[in-house]
Order: sequence, then structure tokens, then C-alpha cells
Amino acid sequence: MSMSISIAMVAFDKGAKISRSAVYKHLQATWPKLPAATASEKTDSLFSFQFGETSIIYGLMPAPIPWSDLEGPCKSSWLWPEASEKMRGHSSHVIVTVASDRPPIERQTLLTQATASLVATTTATAGVYWCGSTLVMAPDMFCDFAIKVMPESPPLFLWIDFRTGSSKNGEVRGFTNGMRSLGHMELEALDASETPGGLKERFFGLAGYLLENGPVIKDGDTMGEDEDERIQVVYSDSTFGQEEQVMRLVYEPTKQKKSWWRGRN
Repeated sequence: MSMSISIAMVAFDKGAKISRSAVYKHLQATWPKLPAATASEKTDSLFSFQFGETSIIYGLMPAPIPWSDLEGPCKSSWLWPEASEKMRGHSSHVIVTVASDRPPIERQTLLTQATASLVATTTATAGVYWCGSTLVMAPDMFCDFAIKVMPESPPLFLWIDFRTGSSKNGEVRGFTNGMRSLGHMELEALDASETPGGLKERFFGLAGYLLENGPVIKDGDTMGEDEDERIQVVYSDSTFGQEEQVMRLVYEPTKQKKSWWRGRN
């Protein structure tokens, strides 16, 4: 298999003290199923750990993450309303990279662990920028997702941005950002026959279903929760700027009772 990478960034305020040995000890103590590192490296600008064919690399950057990258995610962060205030003044950052031939979900899991260990052992952490979903998260919340949530189920609200809302004419629409980095198509909907909150819950449920079962929902499959609901999955070009095809949910009324999801005959 070819080598692929997954990336996160951790922003730090002045006075941050980063310890390679503390990060490694936290990794081993918090996730004891990880194997011991087979090699490690340290220079003035990075340190890394090698686990067989997988590398975790921490690149030390003496400048802040460009605000042009953070401004949008900070303004739209519903999990962290103080994101703009906390992230705007940071002074440096670390780029955390996992390079591996492992499947996408395994890479994202290891990246979550590697990032959490850096956050947990470093003072003056301002916040985390998760590149796969372009989400920002408070340090404590990130560690909670990694240490408390991830052992039980995928930390979807970290890995995926579920964006829903209403247009000026009242049309409920939405999209995900982050499914692609997990090896799946992004989800989109236009003119959904439910509230923005209901659409977000549907996206959340579908994302969890796909991560657990693989890409089993095909073009033309249907889903629905009761006899008055029929939703068809259509593979299509993105309305919201994604470069690759997405799964679009097309809502159609029906009187024939349907199961939550079924494949075509």
C-alpha cells in the first residue's frame, strides 16, 4: 500500500514548554496497546517516533497558524464559542503528522492519540486545528474526545464538521466536511424535509453507520424512518465546493413504508 498522511495543528501561547519524552510517556501510558517505538529522532525543529512502517512527526513552527486558515473555522465553531478569542493571539504551533500505509480510520485514530498526548503534556496550549474537518477545538475538549469518547466510539464531532442550516427562502440544507479524510464520500442535502437539527442528527447517524460498516450505501439506495418519508441517496457533484463526488440525500414523500435503509434489488 502507498503511504498517506493525516495532519493536525496545535496552537500555543507564549511560554509553551514541549517535551518529547513527556509526549512519548503519555502515549504509552494512555494507549498501552500501542507498540513501543522502534526509532525516534529529535532536531531543533522536529521530533518523531517510528512504529514499524508508521511515523508520528511533530514539526515545531515558531510562527502562528495563519489567521486566514483559522478565521472561518473559529467563527463557525458551535462547540467552542470562544474559539476566535482564544486562537487569535497564539504565537507558535506544532504540525502533527501521521504517515502510514494503514487505512484512513486507523491513521485518524493514531493522529488523535498523538495530538492528545502533545496537548496533555504541554503548557499554554491555545487550541487544536483538525485539518481533515477544518474544525477548531478547545484543548480540554479535544483530550476528552480522544481519551474518553474514542475508546467507545469514533469521535465524530472531532473528525467531521456537520454543517446544517436554512437558506433565506427557508430551504434546509447541509453538508459534511471530514468524511473524505476517513475514506468515505461527503454527505450533502438540499431542501431537506426536516429541521436543521434533524438533518444534523441524520448526517451524524449516517456517518457512524458508514464508519462502522464501510461504503455499503450505493447510488440509488433509499432510506426512511416512517411511511411518509423516502430519501434517495444520489452520487453527484458537490453543491458546496467538494472536489470529489458526494452522497446527496434527495427527499421525496411516499406512502409506502420503508425501512431506515435498504439497498436496491
